[in-house]
Amino acid sequence: MQNRKRKIAAVLIATVMLIGLSACAETEPEQEKYVSPTFNTEVVTKGETPKQETTEEAEAEDIELSTGTPINGNDLETELSTGTTIAGTYENGMYYNPFIGLAIQSDDIWKFYDAPGVAEATGLTEDEVNDLWYGVVSPYSVKTMTCCIAYRKDTGTNLIVSYINPKLYYMQNMTAREYLELSSRAYKDVEVKNVKYLGKVYATVEIPEEKEGYGRRVQFAIRKDDLIVLLTYTLQGEDTVEEAADHVTELIVP
Repeated sequence: MQNRKRKIAAVLIATVMLIGLSACAETEPEQEKYVSPTFNTEVVTKGETPKQETTEEAEAEDIELSTGTPINGNDLETELSTGTTIAGTYENGMYYNPFIGLAIQSDDIWKFYDAPGVAEATGLTEDEVNDLWYGVVSPYSVKTMTCCIAYRKDTGTNLIVSYINPKLYYMQNMTAREYLELSSRAYKDVEVKNVKYLGKVYATVEIPEEKEGYGRRVQFAIRKDDLIVLLTYTLQGEDTVEEAADHVTELIVP
């Protein structure tokens, strides 16, 4: 099996338009336990009124992905705030993202990359990753931001949560659907559609493995404020998107 970090770097190159990310090293992090920031630093916000998605709820197709029981933010030991945790936060084997309203659970099979691991996969330095995660650098001031990489140890299937800032690509009003249509236009017979996922309407696209060379890719995108939030599943072997999504659930933000 190809090196997992090299595959993740390849996925990031393919899914984040106009961004060139350096290839990663041959080895993956030895550290399995995630040591994370607390994300209590206030991030920079912007004053613009975002363009709303034009897709109606009635046009979206329901998808059957097992996402478990929704998690209520009021039940968590640490209070969550969309103003202070825009990158998400890690706690007790879970990744919480109040900005978009999702939670990812780690277990004996699914693990998270720590800041050095994400830096190695993206070509950034560890300090640059931590600056984004802590809110020292706002995601509104960078073209792309990798918030989380979860991977399955036995197969290499992974999930990447990232933000795209279309304004810095001179495409300020780009919708999530338009982003996926643009990023997948090199592939024939690939269709972008709207689905109801994690309680919201997402645009989604599936790139077959034979078109990629490093696994079947399924992406979900949604516009949130002035950012496009991108969930990228890259499936290896016999893994299905239903199995990969089984550790992802909706986070109900108070």
